[in-house]
Amino acid sequence: MGKHVILLVAFILGIKLVYLLIPMLTNPEFEDKSAYRSYITIAKKNDAYWYKKITDNGYPVVHEKRELGYSEGANCKQSPWAFFPFYPMLNAFTMDSLKINYNNSSLIWSIVFSIIAILSMYWFAQSFFQDSSKALTSTLLLFSFPFSFYFSMFYTEALFFSFMLLCFLSIHYKKYILLALFLIPLTLLRPNGIVVLLPLYLYHLEQTGLLHKWKFNWQEIIHFKNIGRSVAFVTAPITFVAYGFYQLHMTGYFFAFSIAQDGWYRELSFPLASFFNRGDFTTQFNSFFTIAVIIYAFWNRKKLPTSLNALIVVSLLLPLCSGSVASMPRFVSILFPLFLILGSTVHDLKRPSLAFALVFILHLVSYHTWILDLQISQ
Repeated sequence: MGKHVILLVAFILGIKLVYLLIPMLTNPEFEDKSAYRSYITIAKKNDAYWYKKITDNGYPVVHEKRELGYSEGANCKQSPWAFFPFYPMLNAFTMDSLKINYNNSSLIWSIVFSIIAILSMYWFAQSFFQDSSKALTSTLLLFSFPFSFYFSMFYTEALFFSFMLLCFLSIHYKKYILLALFLIPLTLLRPNGIVVLLPLYLYHLEQTGLLHKWKFNWQEIIHFKNIGRSVAFVTAPITFVAYGFYQLHMTGYFFAFSIAQDGWYRELSFPLASFFNRGDFTTQFNSFFTIAVIIYAFWNRKKLPTSLNALIVVSLLLPLCSGSVASMPRFVSILFPLFLILGSTVHDLKRPSLAFALVFILHLVSYHTWILDLQISQ
């Protein structure tokens, strides 16, 4: 296990070096920049500027609904309220405590949480398989997969993934105080943080023997012992409601974050209506990609417990209900149950190295779209 941990840390740091070297060697824009400035240019793109804006200025007071965001044909207005506060709060705290700038703070947390993310995945996979070799394969596959470069950018992927897996691990080892603590940042990182509470609780019921393939032991579920453990989950809804009242105070709307999604052309919609609803290449690609993921998940559903199947369903359903397939490859990158299945399959191949090589080549191709600022990578 110790060798695997060293290998995984070396891998996640090494891949960051690859991310730096590729544009420096292929893009004239980076010729006159230092390695530090080059990496900041690579990692700090798109949504990263919204997080910086919130870190520097906080959330604005809103006097009318349109200030939260809207989309009217080619015209749109976007606002910081579409983004949840934990990442900006973390950076603001770090900048104030260490007297450093935003770039340095984001770089520190990018490194720290990408390491936590890869080790948490390995830790959970090992508990799932009871096989360190399969755990290593699944973990390396996830972080080598196309579009997994987001774990190294100034985004929330690494943080959300880390806290989500730490919550699952806390339940597995029955560390309910840690679970209660980890649920707070998980809820404040993304809108789907509160939705993940359902698969987490199902996982708790499975680990305590109160749920098996949708068969609930209701007598034990309402027993005082289980109710006592269930109190740990209350921190998530309390945190979510508290943030809702903050939004209400600042904007007049309890769900301001949801209204703000309209600035990104997202609105409540029937999930199937999200597919192929535009003619551009990105929408077509994301639609096919998402459908392939859904088919793969459904085909392999019996290989996973109810809780992890529920995680896949709610994680895919929430963005699809927004009427768009934008960023779906990024959302899929944190669906670790899919990579448990895929990792097990690759591990049992006669030549798994060939599969890894193909996956990593596709990973670099997807990363190249990020360097070129193509819409498919956003």
